[in-house]
Amino acid sequence: MKRAVLLLIPVILAVIIFVPIENRVLYWGLYVVIFALVYAYHVMEEVVPLPDIEKSLNCKDFFHIKCGYIKINGDRADLVKGLMVIYSGTVLFYVRATARGGVKLIQSVPGEQIETYVLCKVDDYHAGIQFELSGGQEMKFTGKKFAQNEAEIRKALGWPQEEKKEPQEG
Repeated sequence: MKRAVLLLIPVILAVIIFVPIENRVLYWGLYVVIFALVYAYHVMEEVVPLPDIEKSLNCKDFFHIKCGYIKINGDRADLVKGLMVIYSGTVLFYVRATARGGVKLIQSVPGEQIETYVLCKVDDYHAGIQFELSGGQEMKFTGKKFAQNEAEIRKALGWPQEEKKEPQEG
């Protein structure tokens, strides 16, 4: 289904460009169809349905944030878009299973393995969060809202809130 949508977009664009269409309603209607197809492809590719995560966890009370997971494959790093969930101190990363919906768990790390985290630039282009795991491993997520939600992340992991350090006079 995703491939059909992806193939229809350039076909309709070619019709707009190369076929002389006298009817303006039909002409502008094709643009609306292209935008609808692009949106449908976005939903089928990137939107992770929360009700399916709630079903898999049997709970509605968890922290979640839309982000990208940087998956290292040898020399190459792939960016996988999905939803990071922190439930009972465990960090989970879900992606959309199929074009019709559903979720697929692709990463799970228990909270005990997380030593610390850093809000930083996680690659050449993206800011995000980097979890330092026991054994020297690391797990990186990209997203713009990690800094805004730092208190919620610490709470979901079961960590105490950081105290605000005031500058000392000296």
